[in-house]
Amino acid sequence: MSDIDRGDLLPPSRHGTTWRESEYRILADDLRAGADLARTARTVGRTESAVRAALRNFVPPEERVSTGERERWIRGRLVAEPEWDWWAVVVDHHRRNRSGLWFTRHEHCARIGWRRRTPMTALAQELGTSELSVAELLRALGLVESIEEAADQLGATPGLALAKRVSARRDDAVGARWILVIDGAAGTTRSRNAPVRRQVSLHETRAAAEAERDRVLAWHARVGAGEPESPVWWTIAERGLGATTGHTRCGTFDPTAAFGGPVRAEALTVGDVIRVAVPDGGFLQDRITAIVHAGAGAPIVVDLAPVANSRVRRVVEFAPGEVVDVVRGLEERAS
Repeated sequence: MSDIDRGDLLPPSRHGTTWRESEYRILADDLRAGADLARTARTVGRTESAVRAALRNFVPPEERVSTGERERWIRGRLVAEPEWDWWAVVVDHHRRNRSGLWFTRHEHCARIGWRRRTPMTALAQELGTSELSVAELLRALGLVESIEEAADQLGATPGLALAKRVSARRDDAVGARWILVIDGAAGTTRSRNAPVRRQVSLHETRAAAEAERDRVLAWHARVGAGEPESPVWWTIAERGLGATTGHTRCGTFDPTAAFGGPVRAEALTVGDVIRVAVPDGGFLQDRITAIVHAGAGAPIVVDLAPVANSRVRRVVEFAPGEVVDVVRGLEERAS
């Protein structure tokens, strides 16, 4: 439940970034195959409205095709004329509009540069663009989570746009806090006249917010079986004083993953069956009977079931943020 892939990133991962040749080719293949554009949007990590807006680049300037007819016109031509050079039309549109467009060779260059840890200044020169654009491309390719990570790994020239942007974001982050909102989870409170139960909490770090989310969802997995079937939404947002925008992650509770899998140590609760490695190369699997957590940053100490029905108990210590393999069998689902 702590893995961010369990939920969607909002806005989509490539929202606002320059379009790439590989994305256009996925869009063309889906149009030819008759696939729904909403699915294409999820595949390329953009909003459906952004994908539909990109359709205008498939229509040659001499053609008169209305906005409402673009999708049908493009699908029909792709099927009727397999040799149609739609890519040349797309490139021409971007050239006329002087809008950015990454070619496949740019993507390959960026991936190789990231793998080799090419300095940002050299990589920007190789791609013929700014350092900020390179950082955004690395983020769009999924190689980094943020432009700050790109700058940390490859550097940023002082005084240029990337360094200024990173500095500004870090200044904003100094006073920022992480807000956690969970709607519909069992065990949370419901205010008068509110449509659903809701928990709102404030945290100093994203890790702390994720740990609290995992704890609430883990509890919901245990006691929420009798609850009405409705989605349980969670949102984690970073906001500074007076800010209305910032990093935002949200998603829904995944019941298929609620009975086992990786869980942050902070989210462990008494009754969990955990599986941990032991020095002899094997694994120990047992139920947690007690948990001691002195506070933020302190290790999490768990007591397991007695050894061979004796008074001797196994004790395992986990570092904050450490991922633990939790096992929940069918017998626990029934209970």
